This record gives sequence, structure tokens and C-alpha cells, in this order.
Amino acid sequence: MLDEIEYLTPSDRIDISEGDMTSVSQFLGALRSLVQENDNFTFVLSGLTSAIVENGRLFGRPNPLFSWAKSHFLAPFDRDEADELATSVGGRMGIQIDAAALASFFEATGGHAFLYRSLASTVVQQLPVDVFQRRISRADVLRGLDDWKRDVAGNLNEMISHVRRYYPVEAIMLEVLTESPAEFAELAAEQPLELKHLLSLGLIEKDGTGYQPATVLSLL
Repeated sequence: MLDEIEYLTPSDRIDISEGDMTSVSQFLGALRSLVQENDNFTFVLSGLTSAIVENGRLFGRPNPLFSWAKSHFLAPFDRDEADELATSVGGRMGIQIDAAALASFFEATGGHAFLYRSLASTVVQQLPVDVFQRRISRADVLRGLDDWKRDVAGNLNEMISHVRRYYPVEAIMLEVLTESPAEFAELAAEQPLELKHLLSLGLIEKDGTGYQPATVLSLL
């Protein structure tokens, strides 16, 4: 398992299609060969960008992972997944969560794992500890929102900075969607891979009328 693979494709410094770090593509080629030759071996790459498996060329060589490796984005939870996580963790802590509070958690975070967890933690910390039964209501969630938004503001800005650095076209598309929604549909049709990234990253959502910024962007 290799983490932080964005440092193998430093898009802010060199062109990964024709750069001089040929050892990277050679190393990945060796890993692919090991997988193909051994039934009991595989490898996982994780990081902030999927460029290392989506570019046809990698540092002057054919990319051994192109059209072979599979990309999996950590998408936001759907409502059922978010509710199950909150109630199961809350139950182990002796905390009950009202249905309206679960709805408020999801509305505020859009189901993004980090945001959901941090908001839940903020609300729990504000609960009284000298009671027989601890319960989270919708009012408890709403009461903790302002403090939580201030606490995660720096994290959100850093998230968007990573998008601008590793997904520059997608960052422009987000600006277009925010400032000129009518023009976004045409741009999305011209950039299908970038559109897929935005959807997979949970930064935009598709509804019956088209594409909309995800909840996370409203927190900026």
C-alpha cells in the first residue's frame, strides 16, 4: 500500500507526460508485473489525485496503470449510510439521536465523512454529562453549527486549494457553475472526465434540472 501518491505526480512542477522521473513508471510497471504473475499479490495506491492511473503516458513512458488500474473515489455517504454510522457510533457512546437531528447532520454536511464526523463531535461535546440519558435533538445540532463552521473553515479552504492544484480544470468548472450556471452544461459536455471527477468527489450534484454545487461548497 502506497499513500500520498500525489508526490509521484507533482503536477505543479513538471509535466508528468514527458518528465524526467522515468523510474516512477518503471516501478509501477514492476508492481503490475508482480500482480499478473502472482495470485497472492496486489497493491493499493491512495492520495489526492487520480492522475497516476488516468494519464496514458507517465514521465516519457507508456503508463503501466492506464486502462488497467481502477480508480475509487471516497464519495460522500448517502443518507442511509450516514444515519447508520451516526446511530451505531452514538449507541456505543450511550447517546441517542433523534430522526430530526440525523436529518440536520446530513443537511449541514452533505454526507462528507470528515465534515459529518467533526460536526457530530462538536455537538456531542456540547451535551450535558450529568444526565441519565444523553440525546441529540435537532436544536442541539443547530446550536453547534456556528462554532463548527468556524472550526472547519481552514480545512475547507485547504480542500479547495487541493482541487485547484491537482484538478485545475475542475476548479475552473466549479467557478463557472457558481457564477454562470447556464454555461456549465455546455462546458460539462466538453469535459466528461472532469465532470466525472467533480461528481465522484462530491463537489457537485445532479438533479432533475441539471447540476448544482454540493452542500460542502456552501460552507466556504
